[in-house]
Amino acid sequence: MDSDKHFYEIFEAYPEWVFELTGRRSPGSCRFQAVTIKAIQRSTDGLLIPDAQKEAMLVLEFQMYRDENIYGRVVVEMAMIQQEHAGREIQGILIFGSKEMDPKTLPWSQVVSVYYLDEIIAELEKSSPEHPLVALFQPLVEKNNKRLHDNASQYYTRIEAFVTDNRLKAKLTDVFIDWLLQRFKSLGKTEIEQMLLGKLPDLRETQAGKDLIAIGVELGIEKGFEKGVEKGFEKGIEKGIEKGIEKGIEKGIEKGIEKGIEKGIEKGELIGTIRTCQSLLKGVGDSEAKLLTMPIDELSTMATELQSKLRERFMSDPR
Repeated sequence: MDSDKHFYEIFEAYPEWVFELTGRRSPGSCRFQAVTIKAIQRSTDGLLIPDAQKEAMLVLEFQMYRDENIYGRVVVEMAMIQQEHAGREIQGILIFGSKEMDPKTLPWSQVVSVYYLDEIIAELEKSSPEHPLVALFQPLVEKNNKRLHDNASQYYTRIEAFVTDNRLKAKLTDVFIDWLLQRFKSLGKTEIEQMLLGKLPDLRETQAGKDLIAIGVELGIEKGFEKGVEKGFEKGIEKGIEKGIEKGIEKGIEKGIEKGIEKGIEKGELIGTIRTCQSLLKGVGDSEAKLLTMPIDELSTMATELQSKLRERFMSDPR
């Protein structure tokens, strides 16, 4: 597994964890930094530098696979760093993933302090079961994939709950997730996230849980807005048609009444003209009931004819 970069990120953030992990005496305030040794153009995994000058500087190397030359390299790094820091004591620490990875190269294995990650994590779990390193290193030390899978969300919660600084929290949880991805190579990031959400009720009060809930709420709002617009559009069309029909009927009735009144007045005038002409001509007049049933164009023709007859009569009878 690719782990060197992540070890550096972890111990750069919390240098004191080196001593909590190994059980060594703490020299007090110190810093952890990567160092490039110019003479051999090689970088160490990390150099632990105590603020107190009398305390030894520690060359720290992590080895997660078997390498027959690892001891020689660490001893050379120790010698080169001592040349650059004359008068300062230099010690070496090698942390192997497990005992099987240790080539035990003599005499250098007697010069460098050696630890096995699986063993020191098991010891730390006994003495401090809630320590975040116990959870953080599980993808490296837990051999049972099913157990790691089932407990991943609990480990994630423990890491996330430990750190209050959001930047450091993101760094440690990212390391844990990346190691999970390397451990479960057949799973994608989405499936890893689902693995971590397997115990969602346990995450609700953590920042990670709150962030995930917030994402869910945001997505829900977006989806709800989208559905709302869609439904609103459909409802708007439906209501628009309904209102349109109502308005159309209303306008139709209004126009119909206006037109009806207009036509009624016209028809009434024509009937009045016809009855008047028939009366003056002293002919048999049509009943009003009959005239009311006749179309306007017939009434108009009848009125025109009667008016014409009335004019002829007055012209032929000077009186």
